Amino acid sequence: MKIKTRRTREKARAKMNNSSTNLFASVLFLLFSFAFYMTISFTPLTKEEQMERYNKMTEDVEPFRKNLTECARQVKASMADVEHFLKRIPQSSLQGKCFVACILKRNSIIKNNKISKEHLLEANKAVYGADSEVLDRLTIAIGECTKAVEEIFEVCEYASVFNDCMHIKMEHVLQQVTMERRMEAISKMTSNPDEWGQDEDEILKLVKDEL
Repeated sequence: MKIKTRRTREKARAKMNNSSTNLFASVLFLLFSFAFYMTISFTPLTKEEQMERYNKMTEDVEPFRKNLTECARQVKASMADVEHFLKRIPQSSLQGKCFVACILKRNSIIKNNKISKEHLLEANKAVYGADSEVLDRLTIAIGECTKAVEEIFEVCEYASVFNDCMHIKMEHVLQQVTMERRMEAISKMTSNPDEWGQDEDEILKLVKDEL
């Protein structure tokens, strides 16, 4: 009877270890995918620039991966909670919201249960570089989202609501900046209409329709 009990415990322990290994392997895969997407998605870069930025971001992956895995263990977050964080999907579970809080705290974005605007701006410079237009709008977004959570005192809810707010604001900011830059490029293309024929007008119309 004791042998059977021991075997059952060993099987349960092995199953738990396998689940943990699969979770962290999946986290690492999602993290690399997310880092690569963020590296190449905002502005068109040359192949060399893409590789340089990708290499720089992979250097920073290990501490971020460590934070992800340790926070997942600490708050008992599920794989779905981690995936929602990486894919910018609002968290629905308490563990998911506390996972967000843990990540923001470990990256010094939340200090003493309050948002640190300076650290958040610094973290975003790693993604957007010295793009002053984006960073200026990001600063405004941080102010708006900080105000949105002023009356929330539970840290997990506070972090989760702020995180969701920033995702929405930044998606809008990036769409706006991209649109304005495309329109500026088109205005330069059409600065001398005498050089354009009927075919070029049709192409231009299609481009504007896409925008």
